[in-house]
Amino acid sequence: MTEQEEGERDRSGKPVRIYLADWCGFCRAARSLLMERKIPFDEVDVDGDDATRTWLRKATGRTTIPQIFIGGKSIGGFSELRALDAKGELAELVANASTP
Repeated sequence: MTEQEEGERDRSGKPVRIYLADWCGFCRAARSLLMERKIPFDEVDVDGDDATRTWLRKATGRTTIPQIFIGGKSIGGFSELRALDAKGELAELVANASTP
């Protein structure tokens, strides 16, 4: 699936989509960071959802969660999200993704 197709999958209107599982510590950390920054996000629980996990692996080349998309584009997981935030780039990326 392409980035455009990921964007089409996301009909929530929120700039961020996070694929996660409740048991995953990095997923909880990513969710907390987004909530602390008051960034609107949609979440998709992939625990037991083999079809979505397979799609994520093909779309991102990664097998880990969380997988985070901003504006329909994969940015990676929690480490990448935290790095964007630390560099002050996360808010701008989200703002640009929110602009029609």
